[in-house]
Amino acid sequence: MELWQVIVAFIQGLVEWLPISSEGQLVLFISNFTAAPIEDILSLAIWLHLGTALAVIVRYPRTIFEVVFLKDRVLFRRLLVATVATAITAVPLYFFLKESLEVIHGELLNIIVGVLLLLTALVLYIPSRRPEGEGVDEHEPTDRDAVVAGLVQGCSVLPGLSRSGVTVSALLLQKVEKETALRFSFLMSVPAVLAILVLETLTGASPFASVAPLDLLVIEAVVFIVGLLSMEFLLRLARRVSFWKLCIIIAVIAIAFGIPSLL
Repeated sequence: MELWQVIVAFIQGLVEWLPISSEGQLVLFISNFTAAPIEDILSLAIWLHLGTALAVIVRYPRTIFEVVFLKDRVLFRRLLVATVATAITAVPLYFFLKESLEVIHGELLNIIVGVLLLLTALVLYIPSRRPEGEGVDEHEPTDRDAVVAGLVQGCSVLPGLSRSGVTVSALLLQKVEKETALRFSFLMSVPAVLAILVLETLTGASPFASVAPLDLLVIEAVVFIVGLLSMEFLLRLARRVSFWKLCIIIAVIAIAFGIPSLL
């Protein structure tokens, strides 16, 4: 097992809970600091989400149990609606990326990720301008809210566009209460991750060209443990820090690394 594999596991476990795009950070790190083939980067970044999805299941076992066994039919329906909406945007973007990454060089990829991080910063900034407590709905997200959140979640297949950032922001813009928005965002990530892993398997995509199967299991275990242990701390941090500012800083750095491709 190589050092870079341990580093990407820690990146995924820590950053997944923050609205700064864990996939964007993984793509930047893998493309700039490893010898992994460019066409394998997306698959590897997707598979690393399995560890954090398992962390969500362990974090909310009772809720997951009630959804799976249809004891909470309302939440089951809304998660199903969100997952279907996610597929509408995620599937075409997934195949587009699979083809595009094969012809995009590392420096240009930096610029693309940087631009998407700037977009994430903008999406995060908009809800922050709403006065505290203005028009807040204390109830669970509606079916309409679930559709909107699902559609934007599908767009987060693009590396650099934060899944948690855009989904939470979409829910906040629809005046869903902040804690409820965070919880729903985490829960809707689980079926989305499982679905895209099924799609990866059906299309024959695999991260094993860059990572041995046993190493991938170890990486997933590290992602799961780090993600589970850091979840509470990072959730509290996310409520206090303006992450749209952090997105801008990371985006500027990413774009700076990509400028040589334009010269």
